[in-house]
Amino acid sequence: MNQLNNNQLAVLPRRSRRLATIIPAAHWVSMGYSEVQAAAMERLQNDIKRYCDGGNETEIKLHVRGIRLPHHELMLPHWEKVAKSLSSSRHTSVTCLCIRGISLPPTVLDILSPALQSMNNLINLDLIRNGLGNDGFLHLSHFLNKNTRLQKLAILQNVIDDLSAAGSLSNAFKNHATLKRLVLSNCGLNNIPILEELLKGCTRMEALGITRNDFGSEGVSLIANFLHSNKTIGLLQLRGDKITDDDVLVLASVLKYNSLRFELNLRDNCITEEGEKALLNALFDQASMDSIVESNHTCVAYTFNPEPSIVAQRPPIETEVLDINHGDFTIGQKIRKKVALALCGVDGSLFDLSHFNDLPLQLMPRVLELMQEHSEARTREFRSMPVSNEVLDSLSVSFEQYQRKQLEKDALSRLFHTLRGWELPRLFENLNTSVTSGKRKRRRTRR
Repeated sequence: MNQLNNNQLAVLPRRSRRLATIIPAAHWVSMGYSEVQAAAMERLQNDIKRYCDGGNETEIKLHVRGIRLPHHELMLPHWEKVAKSLSSSRHTSVTCLCIRGISLPPTVLDILSPALQSMNNLINLDLIRNGLGNDGFLHLSHFLNKNTRLQKLAILQNVIDDLSAAGSLSNAFKNHATLKRLVLSNCGLNNIPILEELLKGCTRMEALGITRNDFGSEGVSLIANFLHSNKTIGLLQLRGDKITDDDVLVLASVLKYNSLRFELNLRDNCITEEGEKALLNALFDQASMDSIVESNHTCVAYTFNPEPSIVAQRPPIETEVLDINHGDFTIGQKIRKKVALALCGVDGSLFDLSHFNDLPLQLMPRVLELMQEHSEARTREFRSMPVSNEVLDSLSVSFEQYQRKQLEKDALSRLFHTLRGWELPRLFENLNTSVTSGKRKRRRTRR
């Protein structure tokens, strides 16, 4: 790092403009910056120098955490250095650019925009807590209109409060050839006209995150209408938007008309057990055979952390439905599985077949087939589970022998407990009657 003495400080502005000299934190403090801001300003200059002097990076991250660092004209030479470096052949491999916690006024964007436009391999752009403002969003819209490579854009903690700026962004989103993933987080989208304008440009998005915006029931209705007409969405994140149980009913009602295979993330909202039941009912309405058929068989909707340890604590019926919807099955296969689940699921036990007691014998092969499918899935799951050497040594068996024995035991145990609760004599009642009458008939013939 270049350190400056007192004589150099006297001519610092002119020298800094010419050479992009690294200005130490002490000088920023003398200019009225807080110690935290001054330290962050010095780190930023060093980060810029490191990236500009390097090469072959695939990611460039200029981060200031916890605060938004205000801009100063003394930083313009550093931004010019960044722009020149990004435009050079040494940084053609950069695919991701993230600028976080650093103010980007129009003077800086005027410098950066041409450089961004020249980055042919840039596919991911993250702008976080930059105080963009209307001019900043207009700059961004102009960049998107010229760019033909970007695939993901994240705008976080930059408030969009101007309808004309929202309209420019929306048109840029809609007309972009490759932009398929968009995140708008904590952008103040409780402004309903602005949210509505932005959604108009998201009709071709494959992944959309509208998080931490608290857009209320009216915003949820806009989202529901968006889902109803969308033909491309594969992931919709609505985390931390203060969505309530009543709002879930609106979303659940529109799921019945959406046949896309997509994931709906509703974590960190104000959703209680009542809302969770309404969401599950949209995916698995077991009131009747028709309601099961008309349920949504493609959406994976959840309100909880999807980590396996958290999922394991959820009700079995819920995890089974999500597994069915997420599985690589035809719609017909999913309906069959849900019908069997509706008949078997009693008090959380998914293999109590007492509901089959009065059903015809012809159904039995189908039931056993579903049990076999579950056993095969269980086999794949079991094979991925680790077994300690101590356990194998104590049993004096190899891992393959242990696997085979446990899987056979698991399958037989499931079959035993299932059939034990099934009143089989009632299934064979008609067959026994026909056999008995046949024997009597033959005896009479002999006489």
